[in-house]
Amino acid sequence: MKEAMDELKNEAKTKLLFWNKIESKAVKVALVFVFIGLIALKVFTTVLTFDWLKNLFAL
Repeated sequence: MKEAMDELKNEAKTKLLFWNKIESKAVKVALVFVFIGLIALKVFTTVLTFDWLKNLFAL
């Protein structure tokens, strides 16, 4: 369990270091928009899938 926590901490530190190395604000804004877009796409497709399944079994 301790090894898993250490691995997660190292991963978080690595990602934070990557984020801090980016100097361009435009690139940071673009990355944030891509991240939000991916989450929105996942939610949108999941809702459509469940709606489609609900309609399929409603017959």
